[in-house]
Amino acid sequence: MEKIVRFGEDYHDKFNTQAYLESYLSDLSREVIMFPLPYIHQFYQSFDSEKDLKILDIGSGPSIVNSISAAPYSSEIVLSEYTESNREALRQWLEKDPKAHDWTLFFKHIVVDIEGGEEKDVAVREKELRSSIKAIVPCDVTKDPLLPTEFMEEYDVLSSTLCLGCACKSVADYNAALKRFFQLLKPGGKMFIYDLERNTEFSHPAMYKVGNEFFNDIRLSKELITKALENAGFINIERVASEFKTQKLFPDHDCWPVIYTAVKQLV
Repeated sequence: MEKIVRFGEDYHDKFNTQAYLESYLSDLSREVIMFPLPYIHQFYQSFDSEKDLKILDIGSGPSIVNSISAAPYSSEIVLSEYTESNREALRQWLEKDPKAHDWTLFFKHIVVDIEGGEEKDVAVREKELRSSIKAIVPCDVTKDPLLPTEFMEEYDVLSSTLCLGCACKSVADYNAALKRFFQLLKPGGKMFIYDLERNTEFSHPAMYKVGNEFFNDIRLSKELITKALENAGFINIERVASEFKTQKLFPDHDCWPVIYTAVKQLV
């Protein structure tokens, strides 16, 4: 039986946030989730003594994991997400709702194991992150404006993890989205993107599974991503690819987790 692949607006009523959290973020076993975490820490370390960064995270999903290392360097963090149920999951954690997902394992792993902190620093970081989060807002990387008008400003840092490949239906959409990202960065601002590269010679659809539903994930190669970043105007493009493939997560589709960092040139 042919799989039904979901796109765009399907996320509003077909994406099961709880199933996603349970499948991908209930423990530390998912390599595709764990791989970028040390690199996110290194990325923010590169800002050295800067502690007042305005940070925009695009396509946060229901997760605050990728902002944990950002908190000590930020004056404010804006989390943005397309799907309302995912935004609600973020709000639950921010407001200490008893129904909120438990991120303790990730805080301990990042603060203690990756950053070299102590157990007592974990609670401090949780408080620090909650204080840094300025807003949780809707976003749509395929449309203008990408964010609510009041948040369409320039940021010091833009981050996006496992978002663009899922949100875009085509390479043209992907190119257009990166141009939108470029406009949201200050001159000299830095971007951190984490996504999946795939074999573009395959003709069958790429997808990922949440609960009983399959969601689109376009085929992006190193060449396609690099060209899209250059065409958008980014410079100092750097790439780090993992040494493992993710067939267990994405059956029948070779894909490689990969990180790109880039800079918006100073005027």
